[in-house]
Amino acid sequence: MTYDVIVLACDQLSYRDKLRLAQLLIQTARKEEENANPQNRADTKIVEKAKAKEEALNEIGTIGYVVERLLKLKPVKRQSLSNSIKAIFQFQGGIADSDIEKIIFELQKRKHIKIEQNKVIYL
Repeated sequence: MTYDVIVLACDQLSYRDKLRLAQLLIQTARKEEENANPQNRADTKIVEKAKAKEEALNEIGTIGYVVERLLKLKPVKRQSLSNSIKAIFQFQGGIADSDIEKIIFELQKRKHIKIEQNKVIYL
């Protein structure tokens, strides 16, 4: 079967079947590529994720966004603060506990909050 024959056969499909076929072809091609180069895919993916998380934490906009949301929520205890930060990032793929601690440290460093005896004080 050649590409041209497949194109002619696809013209007869409904739009939903075309989308399903496109999805199947993409998944099949990705699996084939991963099997051909397994070490390159895994290493690159891990490095890219780590860089993306580090860049997200370093962005001033991220800290500003967190401050803005926390001032509305005003969690009182440290655990509530951690849970609030986790909730802020839940629709963006989540956030690691170590990253939450980095954000809390950055908030204290920039003097947005102070934590005394497990209580959060807003400055």
